[in-house]
Amino acid sequence: MMKRAIAYYRVSTSRQGKSGLGLEAQQSAVQQYCKMNDYVVVTDVIEVQSTRKYRAGLFDALNLCKQNKATLVVARLDRLGRDVEQIAGIVKSKTEVKVVDNPHANRFTIHILAAVAEEQRERISETTKKALSAAKNRGVELGKNGKLLSIANRQAADEFAHKMFPTLRQLRKRGIVTVRAVSEELNKKGVPTFRIGGKWHPTTVYALMNRLKS
Repeated sequence: MMKRAIAYYRVSTSRQGKSGLGLEAQQSAVQQYCKMNDYVVVTDVIEVQSTRKYRAGLFDALNLCKQNKATLVVARLDRLGRDVEQIAGIVKSKTEVKVVDNPHANRFTIHILAAVAEEQRERISETTKKALSAAKNRGVELGKNGKLLSIANRQAADEFAHKMFPTLRQLRKRGIVTVRAVSEELNKKGVPTFRIGGKWHPTTVYALMNRLKS
């Protein structure tokens, strides 16, 4: 028997074309997941983001899930929301949620992943602010040719790499050493990448390892 699903897509008119999270990319990911896992999509809910806190489309999708005894399916976790409070509300609704790029996550682990992602965003933001302030004190012209932002991003990436070192060391002890094997294991465990909402790839693991060596 086919399971029912409500597909929820969220896009921003100003940004959807600049990332891999445009409407077509989300639809393709969700449709493929549903086809492979015996879900029939009852309806799609497409929301163009207007405000961060209130999303009428998301609440409509959750209500449709209750009415149809369906599962809410999204392409990625950050399509649901970008703060823990919002994710917690979804978890409390007791609606089953499937995140295509992390299909084994349940409501509890989705909550945990959202908390980790929010903490990571705050840390990167704080690191960037400190780098900007330090550069300004040294007399660097803010924003000139994007050099200052590059410095801030590099410092944040260095800090992230050092925090990832214990995880990489544990994987090495288990015999997981190739960049492909490491990327697959990190994705399997749902470990957040430096770029919020991203997935691990052999190239990103290689870059991380090189950053640690340097």
